[in-house]
Amino acid sequence: MAWTIQVFERFVAARTREQHAALAVGLPSTAPVQLDWTVRTALREYPDDRGARQYEHKTWGRQYASADGTVRDLWIPSFGRAKTDRPAAEKAAIAHVVAQGLPARRRARLTHPPATPLVNPTPPERVRVFDFGCADGSVTPLLDWGPDTVRELFMRDAAPAFIATATGTGVRPGASCVGCKVIGHCAQLPRTPELWGPLRAPVSPRVARRSISAWDLRLHGDCPAQYHLMRHLRLNDLTPENSGARRGRVVDAVLNARHAQRLPRSCRELPPTYESMLPPAHPLEEPLARSAVRMLDEHRALCPLDGLAPEEKVLTQHRVTAYVPELDVVVLAVPDLLYTRRGRWIWRETKTSAAPLWEGRPLLRSFPQLALAVLLFDKGALGDGPRRGRVELEHLREGAGESRLEAIDPGRPATVAEAREVIADLAEPLLRDTSYDPRPGRHCHTCQVRTWCEPGTAHTADPPPSGIRDITPRPEEAA
Repeated sequence: MAWTIQVFERFVAARTREQHAALAVGLPSTAPVQLDWTVRTALREYPDDRGARQYEHKTWGRQYASADGTVRDLWIPSFGRAKTDRPAAEKAAIAHVVAQGLPARRRARLTHPPATPLVNPTPPERVRVFDFGCADGSVTPLLDWGPDTVRELFMRDAAPAFIATATGTGVRPGASCVGCKVIGHCAQLPRTPELWGPLRAPVSPRVARRSISAWDLRLHGDCPAQYHLMRHLRLNDLTPENSGARRGRVVDAVLNARHAQRLPRSCRELPPTYESMLPPAHPLEEPLARSAVRMLDEHRALCPLDGLAPEEKVLTQHRVTAYVPELDVVVLAVPDLLYTRRGRWIWRETKTSAAPLWEGRPLLRSFPQLALAVLLFDKGALGDGPRRGRVELEHLREGAGESRLEAIDPGRPATVAEAREVIADLAEPLLRDTSYDPRPGRHCHTCQVRTWCEPGTAHTADPPPSGIRDITPRPEEAA
């Protein structure tokens, strides 16, 4: 409720500013349109080449139109900052529906649309689309087009994308599996029943399928409220990451780019890294930049592509997806690198740290993503069976010779048993949770939803403890 009130106030303020600016340049004011703009073709007697008899397109967002119909506006909310742009096909598709659509009520599920077409006979003279950032009130004008531009760009950019979508037959398991209506018939999605063994106790019944990842498990393990607000409600107050997390993103970005090219075959064959070579998309101040460069130099001795034959496979940030049918849960994992050596799949996770690995805690419990990787190998989610695979942790530090490479054999029964215990300890409380109560702790100091959490705000009134870790995910983990 606190988040909703804040966003409402930001949106009203942003809309008010934009309307004042529009009136100042002679544009008419716009008022809300309650029903969705909809474009619908007439029902054909026989299916077309794509097997469809009718097409219907709708908009989503806040809709506004001038009283004389000459201007139509669409505001699209984004949970964080306003998106600075969107793909050309998406913008053209949105503009087409805003210009050609008519207001129509939402139909009940599984009901058929009317057979008659729905097309605006008098398209507006201007179509404007804005992206609104819920977290900070930012606004990005995405497009401001006339009817001729809308028609031209729809045919050039959006129509081919629609055809590709309607005719595509490929299968790409991933986050979209959560909402898939034919998941039970998909032969490409690996089934992993009892991924972490039989349930210790029944889980709460749910209506909707859900996904879990290693980040979900860590997040819920720290604080159920944080997990619920960030993962289910997708809230984010844009709290800056700590220095270690920002440095880790830079190291990840550089290694991903290098490993994706594989030219030359190994990072050892590349010249030394300099601060000027770091990606500008993730700027670092000088001490952090020097630290990142030293970590990248440490990686050269541990690069997994060294001596790799050209025919071997190398996949950077490749999403591994599996399905636990008895729980109706989709498991998502994104290793930093998946590669083969002599046909054997190897799963590499790379972590950056200022401190050495803590010997007093098992590796699989310190890094649950390693335990999840072991179980996915054990259940055959990577196809070749556990005895042909390996899981690796590359732990990068900036001191010369301080980095380590740890190898884990997913074919050892003792390792699988340990991995099952680790994941069960994290996954089963998550799946049984129905209240998502706050659990204040040191993680509150880097929490991205603390703004709307009274217990977390009270907890952070004291100075933060030293050595707190940032749990902000990599972008691909949060997808």
